[in-house]
Amino acid sequence: MALQQRVFLHLLLLLGLGAAGVSGLADGRASSVIKSTCAAAAQSIWKTPYHYCVDILSADPKAASAADARGVAVAAANLTASNVTSTVRAISDLIESLNHCLNLYREMDAWVTGAVSDLLAGRVETAWPRLSDASYQPGYCRLALMEGNLTPKDPLSDENNASIWLSAMAADIAQAIHDHRTTLP
Repeated sequence: MALQQRVFLHLLLLLGLGAAGVSGLADGRASSVIKSTCAAAAQSIWKTPYHYCVDILSADPKAASAADARGVAVAAANLTASNVTSTVRAISDLIESLNHCLNLYREMDAWVTGAVSDLLAGRVETAWPRLSDASYQPGYCRLALMEGNLTPKDPLSDENNASIWLSAMAADIAQAIHDHRTTLP
């Protein structure tokens, strides 16, 4: 499973558990460095939720083995970089799909325009096959945009949400290090 998908699924799990009154499942396995760094990050600009920070970073081997807050910050920044790379890939795929759809609709436009001319000239026998062929094109566009997704949704919602949470967490940790140099490990 891609890192971005793991982060998003983890976020959904955390939100669901938080709504049910259960949180901090990773506290027991989190290092003291992660706990103290996340506690400081929760007080920074973006107010990264403590349990989100602890759970995400505890699942990352580099963060889990970090000796100090700077190592945790590097791990958080690396998670963010991986998410950015994944999001760029998703955007590139979306652009490719949109270009595919654009070409389908241009072809469809030519068929429909030709069909209108045929209908105006009374050539129904040539108009209907063009209209029939044109009617299939939007389905191919939808397939291109939603390929791999079982339900229609914003193709970038997962990536955007993960990007927001990861970049805010990394920024909060960096700010916490900056603001609390003497109190963090």
